[in-house]
Order: sequence, then C-alpha cells, then structure tokens
Amino acid sequence: MNEIDRWFERTRRRENRTVSLYASLLTGKMNAYFRYRLRYALLVDGMTFVVHVAEFLIILTSLGGLAAFTVMILRVGSLIVSGAWWGLLEVMRERLRGFAVSGDREAVEREIGGWLLLSVIAATTVMVAGAVALLFLLPSQDDSVGLWYAFLVVIELALRMPVRVLHSGMYATRRIYRPLWSLFAPTVAQVLVIGVGVFFYPTAAVVIAIVLSNAISIWITIHYTLRLYRLNGLTPRYRATRPLRARLPSIPVRQGVEATLAGLGLRLDAVAVLAIAGIYGTSTRSYELTAGFEAWRDIDAFQFFYLVLPLIRGAYESTAVFYFDFVRLRRIPALREYRVWFFHRLLWITPVVTLYFWVLAVALGLFVLPDIPFTFLLALLPLFLVRSLIGTYQIRLFAEARFRALNLTIVFSGLLFLLVWIDVNPASDLVELTAAMIVLLVVHINLQHAQDRSRPQPTQLPLGDWIRALADEPGPVSAGTITVPEWIPARQRSAAVSMMRETLQDRGCLAFCSATSLVFYERTAAGDATRQPHLEVQAATGGAAHRGHYWPEPAPNGRDALDRVADAQWIKPITGVPKAPDSPEVLRPEFLDIFADGFVADLETRTGTREMRNLDGDLLAMILPSAMRSLDDDALVVSVAGRWISPIFHRNRVRMIFLLPPDPAHEQFQRWLRTLKAWRLGQWTTGGVHHGS
Repeated sequence: MNEIDRWFERTRRRENRTVSLYASLLTGKMNAYFRYRLRYALLVDGMTFVVHVAEFLIILTSLGGLAAFTVMILRVGSLIVSGAWWGLLEVMRERLRGFAVSGDREAVEREIGGWLLLSVIAATTVMVAGAVALLFLLPSQDDSVGLWYAFLVVIELALRMPVRVLHSGMYATRRIYRPLWSLFAPTVAQVLVIGVGVFFYPTAAVVIAIVLSNAISIWITIHYTLRLYRLNGLTPRYRATRPLRARLPSIPVRQGVEATLAGLGLRLDAVAVLAIAGIYGTSTRSYELTAGFEAWRDIDAFQFFYLVLPLIRGAYESTAVFYFDFVRLRRIPALREYRVWFFHRLLWITPVVTLYFWVLAVALGLFVLPDIPFTFLLALLPLFLVRSLIGTYQIRLFAEARFRALNLTIVFSGLLFLLVWIDVNPASDLVELTAAMIVLLVVHINLQHAQDRSRPQPTQLPLGDWIRALADEPGPVSAGTITVPEWIPARQRSAAVSMMRETLQDRGCLAFCSATSLVFYERTAAGDATRQPHLEVQAATGGAAHRGHYWPEPAPNGRDALDRVADAQWIKPITGVPKAPDSPEVLRPEFLDIFADGFVADLETRTGTREMRNLDGDLLAMILPSAMRSLDDDALVVSVAGRWISPIFHRNRVRMIFLLPPDPAHEQFQRWLRTLKAWRLGQWTTGGVHHGS
C-alpha cells in the first residue's frame, strides 16, 4: 500500500465520522454540524486563554510593568497586522477559486508562488522594523530575557506570514484536515514548559515555551498543507528569469485596499485595546470602563481588558470557523436560500458559544484577579453577547467579499466610539460603549437582512423558466446562443458556463436548450452595441465553446425577442409562452405511479426533512452538490452514489428530491423524463403528459 492508498483509507475512516454541511442543510440538523465544527475549537481556545494569562502575569511579576506593557503592545499590534495580512490574502484566495473552476493548474502554482515571494519580503520588513523599534523601546533592560521575548513575538508574526500564504493556497478551495492531537500539541507543550519552568526560571520558561509552541504549530501547518499539495500534484512556483516586480502577484489597488482594511476591521477589539493602552497612565481622556459603581473603581481596567481580549474575540473566532462554509455557499447562486437559513441558525448558536467565553472571564475575575467584583463581570455579559453577534455578521460580509459594506460599518463603529470618548463626564463608559455596540448591531441587522430579503433573478434557469422570464422583459433585449460540446473536460465545461453567468451577472439570464447548446439574453442600453458576451467565453475556452451567435441590434421587448429566438430555431418550436408549472408537489403521485418503490421528499416541510434523514449518509452528503451540478448540465436526472435522483428547484432552492429505485426499467425511466420535461414547460397536468406536446 503506497502513501496515496493510505491517505484514501484514512480519509474514508474520517469521513465516516464527518458531519456533512450539505447533508445537514437537507435534513435540517444544523445543531449537529455546529457541534462537530466547534467541539474541539472551544477547548483549544480555552487552553490558549490560560496560556495567555500565565504569560502576561509571569512577565509582569518578573520583568516589571514596562516589559509587560511592551509585550502587550506587540501582541495586540501583531494581531492587527496578521488581520490585515489575512484580509489581503483574500485577493489570492478568490483568484485561486476562479483558477480551480477553470482547471488552470499552472496559474494556481504561479499565483501561490508570487504570493509566497511577497510574504517573504513582507516578513523581512516586519522583522527589521520590529527589531529597530524594540531597540528604542527597551534600550536599557538589565534582564535581556524581556527583550528576547518581545523580539520572539515579532519573529512569530513574520514567520507566520509565508505559512499563512501556503495554508491559504489550499484553504481557498478545500479544508485541510489534521489529526486530533495536532490541534492540542502546541498549547499542551506551552503549558508544560511554563508549568515546570515557573519553579526554576519563569521568564526563561516563557521564552522557551513560545519558541517551542510556535515551532510545533508551524511544523504541523506546513507538514499537513504540503501533504495536500503533493496529493493534488501542485508545486508553488515562479519564473526566476523575470525581474522581481514581474514575479510578484498583481493586486488591484482598490480590491487590495478594501480587503486589507476589512481584515484589519475584523481585529477591531485589538484596535480598541491598543487605543486604551496607548493613553494609559497619561492625563488624556480615557474610557472610564469602571466608573459605574464605587466598588469598580479599584479595578485595573488596563490589565483586565487585555487579559480578556481573547475571550471578547472568542465568539468571533468561533464564527470564523464557518468562513469556509460561507464561501462555499456564496459561490453557488442556487444555494442562496440555504446560505441565509444557515446564517440564521448560526445567529441562534452564537449566544450559547458566547456564554462559554463569558464564564471563562468570570473564572478569571473570581480566581486570578480577586479584586474584580462579580457585578462588573455581570455588566460585561451584554457587551460579550452584542460583540459576538456583530462578529457573526462581519464574518459573513467578509466571506461574501462585501468589503465595502464591512468597511463602512467599521467606520461607523469608529464614529460611535468617538462620540463616547467626547463625553468627558460619563456616568459609565461601559454602558455607553455597550449602547454604541447595540446601535452597530442594529445597523448590521438591517444591512444584512435587507440584502437577504431581496430576491435577484438567478442568471441561470431551466428552459421553461427562461422562456417565461424573457417574455416578461419590458425593455430592449439582445439574445444569443453558444455551443459547449460534451467532449471538452467537465471542469472546462463548468468554467465556460460559470464565465457566461459572470458575464451576464444582473443583466440577463441563460438556459440550456439541449445537452450542448445554451441560449441567453441580456438587457441592453445605450453604448452596449459593441458587447459580444459569447466571444468572451469563446476566447477564454480557447474556442472549445464555439458556434456562437449574438444579435447586434436588440429586440424592442422580450416578446419580440422570443419570436426572433423561435424563428432562428435556437429552441424547439413552441406555441406562445408556456404557462408556469404547477407546484412540484403535483409530481409526487405520478412519480410513485411510475416507481412504486421510489423515494420522495418535500424539503419545505418538516416531514420531508425528517424523511431525508433515513437515507444512506454517503448518498445524502452527495445529493446537494450533484443537484447544483445538474443546473450546469440542465439535467433532469443525475447519478448520485449509484442511484438516480431528480432534484426539483423552486424559487432558487431545491424544493423536492425524487430518488429512483435501483436499476429502473428503461420504459419507466423514459416516462419519468417525459413527465419532467412537460411539467417544466407547463404542459403537464394531473392527467399526465399531453400527447401533443
């Protein structure tokens, strides 16, 4: 057995324990999926918080306030810089997703290689700048351990920049699975070193712990990421013969700036802590977070809020676990309704996760910092809850590449914080900041839910729906056709269809009128005479998508355009505009009449989702992806795990699933196909297929 065989065997065993997102969407069992994704992440976050507190307190007691202050600034600054870098890398990840759809392996390798080169330059700059800054910040330290520790924080940030690029090269399109022990190994090693070293030389133990922990973490990330590169036959590369500037990735200025600011904005909590730390100990107006009651005035807010920073960010970090899921759901338009439903369920689970982090803050206040009154910890609960919900909205905006909306909300939050800061005699800044966060949450709710309530017309429809949509167009319309032959690779075929959808976007719609031919229309306006959408697809596929036609002169409205399409014989002859089909529920009796042992589920009902849970797990996990692919092929029946299914779309969502029995008879199969074709064109009633159709 070679390495690939062993990998497939391990993957098979792991998938038996995996909870599928697609299966959860079909069965409605989202809580099981949330538990599966969060079960170890929360434990790791808790252990990381313990190490965070131990490190800071050891530095504070051993090296003094200046060293602790410097380390805190570096830790928070590192968090901000890494957030900006993560945001900028979204440019690379989005580009890699496009290359993956088109199957351009060479472009993937060049793109990753260019970003690796850029990351090395950025990491070198960070290390040099950090070293120079530390020499000025800590020029006369008697104990050099503090200086080394601070410099290690800078080195950690620098080393993780190319590692993040390498990881994102795979994470753009797939998850990187690691064994369970690898999740805990870095933190466990850190706890052990600090736990033993605190009895001998605490400050040196902290330095050794951070070196060992980062070495283990970086090695694990690189090892399992490179293994996935090898299994996919990818090798990051760049053309060494070109000048340095030509080897670096091409980053659109506007997109790069927006993505970087969005990533930085997701570290807003760290920015707030850094702002508080920067004015600590001066006469400048600061946030009086402990001004609510007399019993709160002895709290060292500076130290406390730095220690609980990982907890305030905890719910956001937990939501970030689902970043990959939001990206997957966003890139398939037909999954839009599922994306919204998934998001709403996540909003319900977020407060539960937040309570876990708040309990850790309570433990910190009661057992580590006993001067913290419980009333103060209780007053922090609304802030924790509101911040976690805002983080959920922010992660979705980022994953859906809505950087402008995210950045505007960040600017608005800055204005709210400024208004609180201007009030020089507040009763309690904590209350006012919580109120400001609630206002920000209301803005996010209205912004996101207004987007979700809108129902844009999809850019790809079944033929009957396409004909009806074209006939309803009131203004000038141009139509065209293009052939996508079956002999080209499936990935290239899918890329051609995707490119056609992106070309049309909100301007029009396409549909397959046969297995190899698609028709499309586009709303036209002044200045569109030079547009040739089909030629763009032909050029991008090297002529594989060919035999295209497009009207240079638009029809005055959709009805006239439909007549011209019929006259050109781009679609089969039709008599008028086909009527809209009845509810897909009417297909159930006919299906069961054809296949007495078939399976039917209406996914809009609780009964239907519960019935889906009775299907085989492997089959269930593949139904939704196969249904999405059926849209590209305009297939009425698709093969899934050795079975035939008919996914019925209604209002841009899979409404019903018809699962045919194993090995159906040819006559039954053809009768079912005729039924589906007639139903989609509105030519089928409960009496069956019209013979004249």
